[in-house]
Amino acid sequence: MSSHLNSSFGRRFFVKVTTALGAVAVLAPVTGLGRRAFAAGADVGEVTKLRGQARASRNGANVMLDVGTKIQSGDTIVTGPDARLKLQFLDGSTMTLGEASKLNIDKAAFDGGKRDIAATLLDGIVRCAVAKAGEGSNFEVSSSLVTSAARGTEWIISIKDHTTSLLVLEGVVNAKGLGETKEDLPDLPISKGGVDLTVKQGLAVGEPARSIGLDAKDMGKPMNWKADRVNKLVAATDF
Repeated sequence: MSSHLNSSFGRRFFVKVTTALGAVAVLAPVTGLGRRAFAAGADVGEVTKLRGQARASRNGANVMLDVGTKIQSGDTIVTGPDARLKLQFLDGSTMTLGEASKLNIDKAAFDGGKRDIAATLLDGIVRCAVAKAGEGSNFEVSSSLVTSAARGTEWIISIKDHTTSLLVLEGVVNAKGLGETKEDLPDLPISKGGVDLTVKQGLAVGEPARSIGLDAKDMGKPMNWKADRVNKLVAATDF
């Protein structure tokens, strides 16, 4: 994983997870669920596990993170070398960052059994586990020209050398190309109606493909990741 944190990439990858469940079934209730948390600066979750060092950039200042530190809308979280950080939102959904990663919490809103979470992965790797929530709830993670929709899903997004990879660990994700992905891969299903990805399936967009051992002809196409690739992605987000 690159240790250089850079928020400027030639391509942009957008991952959107939308839960549309008929019943409210929060898997891991957290104190405060049900209150509204819309504006930047509101507490939307907390750090539940930490290895190594991590910080949050908040209102122009750096806050060193520890287990129990509250996370707020607008925070940019940065992990150090060999670090891991797990945060849990008010609805029980979690994000686990690997080393040398940078993630911005764009917004996180909770109202009764509904939630609206959006974050941007700027570098590194993040593993997301989405708790069940009310109909119309959303969970979005952005990072380079694909939209995906899922239900109660766990998946990993990784950026390496300007290539973004997606791996599904649980559930189903629908991935759809946007912007330059549609321009570069206009004839592929990802650029038309989108494609469904199931457990251990994924795809990659951006260049160079060689950074993850993938042929250029396979970019943007659903595939079953080889065991070594799956193991590397999972290990990068395990404590």
